[in-house]
This record gives sequence, structure tokens and C-alpha cells, in this order.
Amino acid sequence: MLIAIVNHSTLVPDADAAIMSEAIAAQIRQDVAPLWDRAPAAVIFFADPAEVPPGAHGVVIVDTIHDQPTGVLGFHTEGRGGKLWGVTAAKPELDNGRQVTTGDWSVSSILSHEVLELFVDPSCNLWANDGKGTAYSFEVCDPVEAPSYTVSGVSVSNFVTPSWFDPRAPATAQFDKLGLLHGPFSVLKGGYVVYESTGQEKQSFGEEFPGWRKQMLTGPLSRPTRRLAQAHYGG
Repeated sequence: MLIAIVNHSTLVPDADAAIMSEAIAAQIRQDVAPLWDRAPAAVIFFADPAEVPPGAHGVVIVDTIHDQPTGVLGFHTEGRGGKLWGVTAAKPELDNGRQVTTGDWSVSSILSHEVLELFVDPSCNLWANDGKGTAYSFEVCDPVEAPSYTVSGVSVSNFVTPSWFDPRAPATAQFDKLGLLHGPFSVLKGGYVVYESTGQEKQSFGEEFPGWRKQMLTGPLSRPTRRLAQAHYGG
């Protein structure tokens, strides 16, 4: 899999986009692929969109995302012919005091978030049953959205492991990259989950999940909206 990063943001220099892409490529190669037992994806920044190979999937960095509530940070989806694509917005993070390449909810950590979830669940349609009547969306970064960690000095998103989706996983299992969770389907204070239970679709937020982020998790293309629609319609 080749994931092409293209920068259309006026707020993020191409040099930073290239640095972020290199860090996320290293993150997948060193951290994500081994824990998920998958061949790593190539993540490459293309300064010229015309040079992106036809078979590549892509994530575009923009200032804001059109047709979405003000401040939505990003999403990924599957287009025609199985083409995977995503968008990461830079302005919402920067407007709320965050940075481009450092710290929690940085542009780089949000870009990492979208790339990792595209890598693990490309079609954005998998669910995991907890064995107690609740199904959780297969989103590897949402439950541990903060704190982030660094790769080569660039902040990237924490992520959960396959054990997080396994209701029979032992307590000694590793449930996320940073080792902060201690059981399946658990959530950090800075994370959230989308789940379906007793025929109702819901979201649950960690106690320190920022209010400015909650307001953004709506809209027709937002991940929670699409996940909840899948649960409602059985998709």
C-alpha cells in the first residue's frame, strides 16, 4: 500500500509536511505494522500532486474541510474503485493553540491518526463485538487520541493493538502502543469511542476530552456520523 501525502494548506509549509510524512512512515514501519502483524505501508510526501502514482491512496492536508462543521479535523473514506482517501485540516488545531509538529492534537498527530486508521481499516467498516451485546467501531486511534508520542521529534498518534478489540485478551496484553490502557474496549481520558448497543448508536468521551473537539465530531463525512450510520443500517 502506498499512501501519498499532498499539502494544500497555506498554514503548513511543504517542509513540515515532508517531515511529518517521514515520521509517520517510520511509525508504521517500526510500531504499527509489527504490532498489527502486517506489511508496512509506504507513506510518501509529494510536493507536486501530478507526481502521485495512479494506484496510490492519498491524504491531503488543507486549512479547513468544506461541507463540514467548522473545525472538523479530518476523516478518511473509500471512494469509487476502492480508492482510499482522506483529509486533515490544519486551521482548527492551530486556532485552538496547538502546533504543527509537536504536542497533543498537533497537525502531525491528526495526520498520523488518519493515516493509521486508513492503514488498519481501509474501508472504514469493521466492528468488534465485546461479547456483551456491544459492538465497537474499528478505529485504532480514537480511544487513545491523547496523549501522543514522538517519532524523530514529530508528534504522532498513539494507537490501540488487536488486543483492544479482543474481549478475551488477558490483562497482561498490550492494549495500546504506549501501554496506558489495561483492558479491551477501554478509553483514555483524552480519547473517545463510537459503539452500538441495544439497537442504539452512541459515542463515549474520556473525562479530559476537550470541548472544542467534541463540537467537531459531527457532520455527514465525520467518522462518528458514518460509523453510526453503518450501525443503524447494518452496513
